[in-house]
Amino acid sequence: MYQKKFSKMSFKSITTKATQELQKRVQGKWFNADGTPKPNYIFKIADNTPKGDAGEQIVGEIFNQIYTELYPNSVVTVDVVGADKGDYDVIVKISDHFDIKIEVKTATEDSNGKFQWNGLKKKIDYDYAFGLGVTPDDFVFAIQPREYLEETLTTNMSRDVEGSYKWSSKKDDNVLPLTETNIINRLEELNLM
Repeated sequence: MYQKKFSKMSFKSITTKATQELQKRVQGKWFNADGTPKPNYIFKIADNTPKGDAGEQIVGEIFNQIYTELYPNSVVTVDVVGADKGDYDVIVKISDHFDIKIEVKTATEDSNGKFQWNGLKKKIDYDYAFGLGVTPDDFVFAIQPREYLEETLTTNMSRDVEGSYKWSSKKDDNVLPLTETNIINRLEELNLM
């Protein structure tokens, strides 16, 4: 057994140097030139549950704002039920018109500029999936009917989890900047107006 007495050691300089070098390597997309994080960096480092809850809140408020304006003479109710962890996260009810059950998935942009919305299930009770994509400075979205996803999703999240799929963004998913015009146009395309 080694018996030499060591003077007080600190690995602080080693860990600090490695941390600074790592920050330089990843600084590009999610950090400003001065090293400060970009506005949406919190989404990149947040745990999945609070990140998903924030996404559900955003989507619920967007749908409430749009449908309240589009249907001023109707009762518009938008409930974020994600915390109850059912088959869908947001339900929109517009009296005398329709109800929409929405599964919300939130993902941050990867190094290839893509999004991977995880945990979608087939043959459960939702009408549309809303993929909320978070970029360092902004948000994007895709809305697809459950039927489209049931036909196109083929990759399980992991070998150990069957029936929970990855939705990786691609050109056919119409990922667009999150603007009022783009949301309204997509809702029109889906006959949800």
